[in-house]
Amino acid sequence: MEKYQLKGKIIIKGKIVVKTGLAIGGSTTSLDIGGMDSPVIKDGKGVPYIPGSSIKGKLRSLLEQSYYPLRAKDQKDGKGYFHPSQSIHMFDNNTIDSIMRIFGAPDTKEPVRCIFRDAYLDYDHFEKNREELFKSLELTFTEDKIENVIDRISARAMPRHLERVPMGAYFDFEIIFDLFSEEDKELLKTLFQGLRLLEDDYLGGSGSRGSGKVSFVGMSMLYRSIDYYKNEQKETSLVDKEFNLKDIESEDWFANVIGKINI
Repeated sequence: MEKYQLKGKIIIKGKIVVKTGLAIGGSTTSLDIGGMDSPVIKDGKGVPYIPGSSIKGKLRSLLEQSYYPLRAKDQKDGKGYFHPSQSIHMFDNNTIDSIMRIFGAPDTKEPVRCIFRDAYLDYDHFEKNREELFKSLELTFTEDKIENVIDRISARAMPRHLERVPMGAYFDFEIIFDLFSEEDKELLKTLFQGLRLLEDDYLGGSGSRGSGKVSFVGMSMLYRSIDYYKNEQKETSLVDKEFNLKDIESEDWFANVIGKINI
């Protein structure tokens, strides 16, 4: 571990835009008559938020599925397997890949590169648009989506209530990317690949039934070397203006960003 010395941090910020209702489950500590079957997670003030663990877990899952075949046993072909109880991708030969470096893995001796903050609701945007986008909400910050499960034999309908953050809501997200070596710069490509996969997938629950489509907009990237924390150097903006994931499709974009990181 002594060879790993922190060289600096990349701060990635932006907005998560809810494109279809977002259902990230919270606690059901009380049973209310007529209440939600699946409430969303909220902070102490009753405002919905997206846990950093939900973002991290979904990105990791999508990247692992795109890199490796879904199987429970290692076939000794260098593509590993998915651990049946831990639900993450692993190798029997102690290989450490880019996904493990970004997200971490059991028994690895490398530091985890990414920190995923909880994403909190952009309250000002929500209140500003309450009369236009959110005027028909059943609850203060969420909607009540009623779904029916139909018994195939009796045709009896069994309604259930799904609480969702409504389409049009914004959340502020932040990812901290730690740099320990020059090689770590290339891991940014893998991280952004995961974000692009997520835009074409879903976040939270009930994704196959329409929930959880999101997009990442208004993004910025700052680099802070270790000297920044010693008050000896200013932070560096890696991108001249706010960007979306559509802006990073070319190799030139990454080359320009990486070229500004001086370790």
